[in-house]
Amino acid sequence: MATKKFDKKLYDKADPLAKGAMVKWLQKNNYEFINPKETYGVDITCSKDGAPYFFETEIKYGWKDVWPDRWLEIRIPYRKNEIIKKWMRDGSKGTLTFVIFRPDCEQSWFINGLIVGQSDVKVVRTKENVNDEKFFHINVNDANLINMGDIDAFNDIKNTKYPS
Repeated sequence: MATKKFDKKLYDKADPLAKGAMVKWLQKNNYEFINPKETYGVDITCSKDGAPYFFETEIKYGWKDVWPDRWLEIRIPYRKNEIIKKWMRDGSKGTLTFVIFRPDCEQSWFINGLIVGQSDVKVVRTKENVNDEKFFHINVNDANLINMGDIDAFNDIKNTKYPS
């Protein structure tokens, strides 16, 4: 499988920014035992009301401001399938969530790991994606757009698309 070459410089910029924004949101929403330590698995582990939660974060640099109406799907690199497979091997204990941030980290898409794992996988051909990398294609109707400053967001995402 062809994958996009790892860009350490971009990772070093994006990873602490996304994790920092996510940790702040988790703290505001009363999650406990928040651990953003790099594990070569999910980015953040934590719990809420005694249940485990796992968060995988990334920044979508092409998303500049308001999510464009013409963008009907969110794309997550297929290489993240390793995280889904590990979670499934572990018996799907807890909730796995993919969080895709706008570069300013003011908004993000929350997507349940089950939905990501069941999504179509397609090659995306762009001038930036010279290796024909595969991506999960998630319909925006299967995700939750969250304003990260909204403390009531946890209640907004507890629905059939995001089981608690």
